[in-house]
Amino acid sequence: MRIIERGTIYDAAQAAPSARFATFPMLERTLEGRVLATFRVGSSKDSADEDVRVLASDDEGRTWREIFGGFGDILPGGWRARAFGVTRLPNGGLIGAITAIDRSNPSRPLANPDTQGLLPAKILVTDSPDGATWSAPRMVSTAPYTGCVTTGAILTLRDGTLALPYESWKDWSDASYGEHRAALRLSFDSGHTWPGHSVVAHDPSGRLLFWDQRLSIDPATGALVGLFWTYDRVAAQDAPIHIAWCDAGGTRWSSPESTGITGQIASPLFLPDGRLLAIYVHRHDPPGIRAVLSNDGGRTWRLDEELHVYDRRRNGSESGMGGARGFGDYWADMSVWSFGHPAPLLLPGGDVLLAYYAGDSTAMGIEWVRIAL
Repeated sequence: MRIIERGTIYDAAQAAPSARFATFPMLERTLEGRVLATFRVGSSKDSADEDVRVLASDDEGRTWREIFGGFGDILPGGWRARAFGVTRLPNGGLIGAITAIDRSNPSRPLANPDTQGLLPAKILVTDSPDGATWSAPRMVSTAPYTGCVTTGAILTLRDGTLALPYESWKDWSDASYGEHRAALRLSFDSGHTWPGHSVVAHDPSGRLLFWDQRLSIDPATGALVGLFWTYDRVAAQDAPIHIAWCDAGGTRWSSPESTGITGQIASPLFLPDGRLLAIYVHRHDPPGIRAVLSNDGGRTWRLDEELHVYDRRRNGSESGMGGARGFGDYWADMSVWSFGHPAPLLLPGGDVLLAYYAGDSTAMGIEWVRIAL
């Protein structure tokens, strides 16, 4: 692996104060070959003025222009879009998955510092012919689970079923210990309704939390793989990244097991030759973003050949990475971490385009890297 180009998708330092912190990037390629980048913007990493943007590139990521400026109040009463992932459907149309957060009280952070419960959240879907105009969003039921947010864009399974990845936690005022689930909602009618449900990862004991699932589909078999930033509540620190596998139906998941890799959010991408690429956040010293390959679907990893995609060490250690860290403190750390959320996209020639956010306490933008394999 080697980096052959890099650049900027969104220069936050030049943005208006209300859009100076960009995070949660995702990438998709349209039927015509245009690359779309979606991400959140706001006046801080956790702000009530948050919204989303869609930028487009007609030269495989080298230059970008904005084509959609956000939803504004996506629901009445001060609900704002926090995350937005776009998926190309088999017919060439686009479907978007949105996390909407109740921001009617601007003084409240995303997570309650006393209970660690989340602000009210809803999952919505919307359709577009081109990424520039979007239909009125419609609600996705996540009953019986609460505190639900998306963890990526919708996937199209081998039989045409749409699978919407999300995770459930607990509501703002819920002082219970809390149960976490990584899950899928399934649609059998192109996203009009979502009656199906699959639990991807859950520890019944509550000790391990499988956060921020990222999924990929093997183009040869239709089987799925998931990677998880895993937190150990007893040890009060991150566990190694975990992995799980599933058949092509998206419903029979293996129990997550450790990859042995020290890291947080990890995005898998199956390659046409059967190898599995993982791009992951290494927030411990030295902090950065790394890429690593597996020849056997994620059962072993070629760590001696991993690629350092982004190096953060010049700006010092990331908050909370010095040892054990209280669960409540972790939520505060997330609001100041200065890079992350890698999102890979396979390009037609075999290279991988990667987007991630990076910056400092004054601005965080969206960067891109092109990796040759």
